[in-house]
Amino acid sequence: MRKWFQGVDRTIFGGAAAIYAVLFIFIIIAPTMAEKAISATLGFTFNKVGWVYLLGCTGLFIALLFVAFGPYGKIRLGQPDDKPEYSFVSWMGMLFGAGIGSGLVYFGVNEPMTHFINAPLEVGGSQAAAVDGLRLTFMHWGVHPWALYCAAGLAMAYFQYKRGLPNRISSCFEPMLGRDNLDGVTAKVIDIFALVATLCGIATSVGFASTQFAAGISLQYGLPSGFQLVAIVIVFIGVVSTISAMKGVAKGIKIISDLNMWIVLFFVVFMLIVGSTLFEINILLEAVGSYFNKLPAASLFNDTTGAVQEKIGYNWVSGWTVFYYAWWLAFAPFVGGFLANISKGRTIKEFILACLFAPTVLCFVWFSFFGGTAIDWALSGKVSQEILDVLANNSQESLVVFLGQLPLSSITIVISLVFTMTLIITSVNSGAYTMGLMSSGAKQAEPTLALRAFWGTFIALNALLFLWIGGGGMQTLRNTSMVAAFPFLFVLLLMFINALRSLHKHYDEVEAPTSQVTDIPSTNN
Repeated sequence: MRKWFQGVDRTIFGGAAAIYAVLFIFIIIAPTMAEKAISATLGFTFNKVGWVYLLGCTGLFIALLFVAFGPYGKIRLGQPDDKPEYSFVSWMGMLFGAGIGSGLVYFGVNEPMTHFINAPLEVGGSQAAAVDGLRLTFMHWGVHPWALYCAAGLAMAYFQYKRGLPNRISSCFEPMLGRDNLDGVTAKVIDIFALVATLCGIATSVGFASTQFAAGISLQYGLPSGFQLVAIVIVFIGVVSTISAMKGVAKGIKIISDLNMWIVLFFVVFMLIVGSTLFEINILLEAVGSYFNKLPAASLFNDTTGAVQEKIGYNWVSGWTVFYYAWWLAFAPFVGGFLANISKGRTIKEFILACLFAPTVLCFVWFSFFGGTAIDWALSGKVSQEILDVLANNSQESLVVFLGQLPLSSITIVISLVFTMTLIITSVNSGAYTMGLMSSGAKQAEPTLALRAFWGTFIALNALLFLWIGGGGMQTLRNTSMVAAFPFLFVLLLMFINALRSLHKHYDEVEAPTSQVTDIPSTNN
């Protein structure tokens, strides 16, 4: 037994286990009370201080651009002669898979259609709502949420590769706590908090994504839906993810991430051939133009007068934009840590621009091709109202139903189900790997095989248990992760500020003097 827990930081692991056990017991013993308490807390942060999310995400995005194009941008994350360990495509595949999860498949058709039909700013179902529906989707999958991952990853990568500190959230607080106090109580509390938030977020993601996968299987092949089918899916995900995480980044996680990118490329080409091709391209260009044109105002749009809420009957900003930013924030600790771990040898400018814009472009293309074709069907009346209702209102079945209207559906539906599975597996195996680092205190280059196996199994087991509990247990766990996202926003801001402080000092002491020496003109005749 001792061998299994070799390399574990007992304080971080034990503290996270205790907090999670209390939360788990609370949800099981008093599910109604837990749901009400956590929902009330979440409602307060969304409705009363939702502007903090908008301001924080926008501020980080702007600051990251200044860093990328400023003098710090040419600093390399590592030694000056270090080269990236992974190709750009593989690097992006791992970031994309870890950061996006199965959301791309889950909402690729559904969200643009929802904003098109129930348009908050335009007349629902109109031509103006078509472009605006995609623009609003881009706000939730574009540069703002990726800025959260980028800021977390940059801070952790800098302190790991330039300051020689462990890959831990608390390492980013070295300028505030001092190096000697990074094993103290405050640092451990920060890491415990990050570990619990990560576990809640990933377990929730696995639960919901597995439910979607099971729904697609049931719809396509007529299998009986229910807990048994979902349980089989989760067990399979747990086994494959754990094996992948145990094989490490290069042999396990990278291979599945590369597969994800090939499937994305396949679907992009497929939709260009059989979808509403001209409409897809036109609406992509127009929606991207509208997105960047309205980005300054839209970044801080908070429906101050309540006009949107009065139009559609609920607080749209908190129900969509703030909800999304909180959900992305819940994953920032683990995605940031994983991204830092795979980014050695990249310059800061390369890191920032790639993290902000490469996955953003992929999301824009995906939503425009899938959601854009669905919107074209609605505008032209190419499919029945029954089909359109499913596309707009049923996120679990929307992609399978959508592909069923296109040629080669028997093949593409299978590929889409495989894609859903590989995206979930990418999230779980990268999460298990990063949580292994977290719980070991990141005092070794890689988490032990035992830790990776433990977390991969534990993530799947938690998703299984909360789905088995039923009665909103999974929803309560998801809300818990988003409640934790609010304080983590301030943690993230402090991480980034500390990285800037340390970067400034490093530049003044190392980079600037070196540059001045090399720039001195020769005096030889």
